[in-house]
Amino acid sequence: VAYQLYMNEGMPSLSTLAGASGYAATAFHPYHATGWNRPIVYDYLDFDTQLYNTDVASPRYVRRYISDQRNYEMLYDLTAQSEGVPNFIFNVTMQNHSGYAQGWHNLPKSITLSEELEKADPKAQQYFCLMKVSDNALSELITHYEQVDEPTLIVFFGDHQPSLTKEFYESLYGKKLDERSTEEILKQYAVPFFLWANYDIPEQQNVVISSNFLGMLTAKTAGLPLTGWLNFLSDLHDRIPVITPVGCITAEGAVVKDFNQLSPEQ
Repeated sequence: VAYQLYMNEGMPSLSTLAGASGYAATAFHPYHATGWNRPIVYDYLDFDTQLYNTDVASPRYVRRYISDQRNYEMLYDLTAQSEGVPNFIFNVTMQNHSGYAQGWHNLPKSITLSEELEKADPKAQQYFCLMKVSDNALSELITHYEQVDEPTLIVFFGDHQPSLTKEFYESLYGKKLDERSTEEILKQYAVPFFLWANYDIPEQQNVVISSNFLGMLTAKTAGLPLTGWLNFLSDLHDRIPVITPVGCITAEGAVVKDFNQLSPEQ
């Protein structure tokens, strides 16, 4: 399932629903536990286990962060050691975190930007080189779970576009940022997104969705029982698949700036 995901405040947690369905719920972030009150938040979200950078044996780094490849190897270990108990793992990677002037430790300069984009933001090259390393690690992740007998669903998405200069984005848009339409501003909050499974799931392409519906979609695809709230989100998604503070996109593909522009039927 390939989507364009429009980000807002984040997807609802599935950890409680998964736990009630017999899954072991694990939150894994290969960085310091102190960020964003994660231990407290993950406890409220009913995760059974929390793992951080200090739990990664033999860490390998790209720049100064644990690499995506080593991160995914932790997932292989977690799922292999589950002893028949299904896993729900919420994994926030760290390798590609800003800023992008940290040096090139274990990061080859594999991507070259045009002269125009290089001038707009010299640091952007590092971000795109990081994406190349991430692509390679993602390929290994999919290859690993293709060979695993346990039914496995991967929901993969980014939380936001990179923090590059205004000049860089104006080069991409071909106009000043304050001259953009609502539809163009929405693109700033869109990230690639996919669902992949090592068993048959419905195939779709060119679908758009906002992150407030992501938990619902994941639960439906995984075959988890939907709560009343998730059923409500499913019905709402059928009418307005994208809802963000910037604007909405209707099922017919119309972009509106706020709810007041929606018809009563919508």
